[in-house]
Amino acid sequence: MHALVFGLLFVWQLPQNLVALVILLFSKTEGLIAYRNYCFALKTKLPKQAGGISLGSFALISPSCAHDDETVRHELDGHTVDSKIFGPLYLLVIGLPSILHLLFYDRRKNYYDFYTERWANKHAGLK
Repeated sequence: MHALVFGLLFVWQLPQNLVALVILLFSKTEGLIAYRNYCFALKTKLPKQAGGISLGSFALISPSCAHDDETVRHELDGHTVDSKIFGPLYLLVIGLPSILHLLFYDRRKNYYDFYTERWANKHAGLK
């Protein structure tokens, strides 16, 4: 039953899963941090400003944040819920806005006030 659910979710989230697999092909992955809710959290080299990125069945966590429980929960238990909800629309509704927010947000404001980050924290039970 687990394999069936994983497979169905993988197909439902196919666009972001394909992006994750491409990233994994070209980045250094140092190992598995956790697996839960049909998602893998992997310690992966990311651009300096990114603590993590969630794409379908994969939460890619920067090595500098891999031991930070809140970052792992934010990605693995937060953004991945939105991926399951929005399926093929996730990249448009959550992914692209999140990346643009990361690149252009006003550093004088709280990063987590943006809707994508606020929703992820809510799903993960974080404040």
